[in-house]
Amino acid sequence: ATEQHGAVTSPSSPLSPPSGCDDLIGAVFELGRTLCRLQLSDEELALFTAAVLLSPDRPWLTESKKVQKLQDKIYVALQHEIQKKHSAEDKLSKMVSKLPLMKTICNLHLDKLEFFRLLHPETAMNFPPLYKEVFNSELQYSDPRES
Repeated sequence: ATEQHGAVTSPSSPLSPPSGCDDLIGAVFELGRTLCRLQLSDEELALFTAAVLLSPDRPWLTESKKVQKLQDKIYVALQHEIQKKHSAEDKLSKMVSKLPLMKTICNLHLDKLEFFRLLHPETAMNFPPLYKEVFNSELQYSDPRES
């Protein structure tokens, strides 16, 4: 994806997206377009990314209240950064309004991963370790032939 004058465009390529991924790819580009319109500074983007990653509603968390407190502190820092830069007062609410779309993208991605894992279990078992760690709580990478 490239950015030109605040617009996100898909890379020009003769390759088409994988079959059945149009909804996921479309949602990712829509998110990119709307976030570009907010013209986030590097600091704002870093803090927003941290707040999104530190989501206390993940089902496998054992200390979700601690994660919530940390996320709250990050949002306070983000609000401070926005005010320091004299940005629009509603910038944080516009950023937070993107969270449902991000959750939709995450769910679509997990659906596509599960479908891929079922079609190509050998390949899924060879995903990079970090990828497995991030998505392991959602997907099982066991060999289906062992069942």
